[in-house]
Amino acid sequence: MRMRFSMKTEYGVRAIVELAANAGRGALQSGEIARRQSIPGPFLDQVLMTLRRAGLVTSTRGPRGGHTLARRPDEIRLDEVITCLEGNGRDSRQPDGAAAGDSRVLAQVSEKAEQAARDVFASHTLADCLRLRRVEPRVFHGIFHSAPAGPKGS
Repeated sequence: MRMRFSMKTEYGVRAIVELAANAGRGALQSGEIARRQSIPGPFLDQVLMTLRRAGLVTSTRGPRGGHTLARRPDEIRLDEVITCLEGNGRDSRQPDGAAAGDSRVLAQVSEKAEQAARDVFASHTLADCLRLRRVEPRVFHGIFHSAPAGPKGS
């Protein structure tokens, strides 16, 4: 099973990780972030405004303006970013306590799974995300070589 996030969260995480990668080098204009991350410009502007209102991003107007992180990448946790963009994450299908019969079991296990996911996101900062971004996928280069083919018919 895979967690699902809104496009706003997907784009927001991509944008803020891009800002983290640029930390200490000055502001990035939204057009540059949009180009690097293939995010539609108008949607990115909305996402950046949400991140700014939450105090995760600062913005400066003008020709040398742009966006920067409000804090260092190792001080911003991924759960802060996700909560800012997704809200509190509660499922609105049923109010608390409304599950009946055995469906309560699924609700209780789901709550445990959601808490475990929140804990994982809370344990990762943007600096951790940058390290994950740089990790090359493990490739097995093979230490075994095929044996030379023997004579035909053996």
